[in-house]
Amino acid sequence: MTITKRISNLKSPFHGGRLHEASQQFGIPIESWVDLSTGINPHSYPLPTVPQDVWQKLPDAGDNLLNVAATYYGSSHLLAVAGSQAAIEALPSLRSHSRVGILSPAYAEYAHHWRRHGHDVQELSVEALGAQIAHLDVVIVIRPNNPTAEFPHQTQLMCWLKILQQNSGWLIIDEAFIDAFPESDELSMITQDSVHGLIVLRSVGKFFGLAGIRLGFVWTEPALLSVLAEQLTTWSVSSVARWAGAVALQDDNWQLLMRQRLVQDSRRLCDLLAKYEFEFVSTPLFCTVQLSTTQRQAAFCAYQYFAERGILIRNFEHLQAFRLGLPKNEMAWRQLEQALSELKR
Repeated sequence: MTITKRISNLKSPFHGGRLHEASQQFGIPIESWVDLSTGINPHSYPLPTVPQDVWQKLPDAGDNLLNVAATYYGSSHLLAVAGSQAAIEALPSLRSHSRVGILSPAYAEYAHHWRRHGHDVQELSVEALGAQIAHLDVVIVIRPNNPTAEFPHQTQLMCWLKILQQNSGWLIIDEAFIDAFPESDELSMITQDSVHGLIVLRSVGKFFGLAGIRLGFVWTEPALLSVLAEQLTTWSVSSVARWAGAVALQDDNWQLLMRQRLVQDSRRLCDLLAKYEFEFVSTPLFCTVQLSTTQRQAAFCAYQYFAERGILIRNFEHLQAFRLGLPKNEMAWRQLEQALSELKR
């Protein structure tokens, strides 16, 4: 496969987080903030103390991580990566010039990195993507979508894949937020056997609340996994991340109870938004609020409005919308409700 020439003058996308930056900008101490900007589970997996030998040894691909992951995901065709972000950045380098369609609006890193590698990128609605599918080489779908919560049906995706397969195309499915659904196994595009041209990305950061360990997985056919592995740096996944991922992925009881808790928390957030008559879409880990025509100025200023009240959100000015993750505790819930009630007035 030909590695394309990179384009270096594209500006990196803006993301949630950056709490220290917000703290300095608004003069509010770090500990006083409610960070709802990332959509990461605020009730993170309670990792035990890391054994001393894990800190001391180099990453060992022969450990039990992939076996544990194969049980969790239902397939052994997996590659561990330093967060699904590592795969997002590396995959464009594995194809020569391609026509890329991204179901949009979407996580901005996809368009950014495919463009950086010189590919032709179109950001399309589901209708436009379906109409253009015969003219595309790569299609990227986030499922559920961030930030729109859109969830294309498996039947539609398989129809697109069959068309892409005719010209050795790829269908890339980002399932970073899917683990939080109680029926995630049935919803996932991962199957026991790999499928030609189908690539699925999974994240340990979102549902498990362990974004800091930087661990994710790529599922696809073995030949492509081998090429991708060669593209990534040696020991890209740390020993601590491998150990922590194996511990979390095999804790079935915690996963069951957490999915139930997230359903309850998500319903509470939806009820709170409905109480103040906001329009929104939701997943178990976030709600995206769509402001009306008369509130568009408020949408433009949403980031500042919440930040002045010690709440960090993810603003989408071009959509006249903002995204809220789940509050961590009762104090955070009260702080959010107060801000929503004032914004509505």
